[in-house]
Amino acid sequence: MTADLTEIISWIKANPGAAATISAAIIAVCGVIFSAFSAFVTGRRSVYISSVTAERSKWIEKLRSNIAELLQVCAAINNETRTRLAYDEKRNKADGLISLISLQLNPADEGGIDKNLIAHLRILVEATEKSGDEFRKEEKKFVRHSQFMLKEEWEKVKNEARGWIATLWNKVRGKKCARKCAYKRFVREELPWASKDQ
Repeated sequence: MTADLTEIISWIKANPGAAATISAAIIAVCGVIFSAFSAFVTGRRSVYISSVTAERSKWIEKLRSNIAELLQVCAAINNETRTRLAYDEKRNKADGLISLISLQLNPADEGGIDKNLIAHLRILVEATEKSGDEFRKEEKKFVRHSQFMLKEEWEKVKNEARGWIATLWNKVRGKKCARKCAYKRFVREELPWASKDQ
């Protein structure tokens, strides 16, 4: 092994032009390998962004539509007299939307936003039995809570599309922390029923 290495070194000293050619070839091969690896990583990332991020965007839009529909149905229930058949139909529709929205959320999310939103779904529908002012107060809390949740999900989509460097930069800047703090303040002030471990 040592003899082979000695022979290679002596050959390189004897042929300096060949050594430069070999060095250039090694550098070229390393460049090709690095380019192929870079293309592979970029291709995988593009596939991820175009599939997962696009699906997450569709999910956010569908969730937003379902929340808006639930708010519309609850407002109609609050204005409806309870003796009519339409009241029962709207109440059944609200119950169906509660189930649908609950299935679209993660009850074990780390920030507790989804968990609190799931809990507030029933409170919102129960508030339809109260006066218009009391219902509007609960509706306002529900809308604000939904805005926090949708904003957080949209930030996840943006971070996935930007990549890990932008995600790290946002952490350094403290944007996520600022949103979490704002949500915790909201929970403390407006949602006394929500999780205390927020």
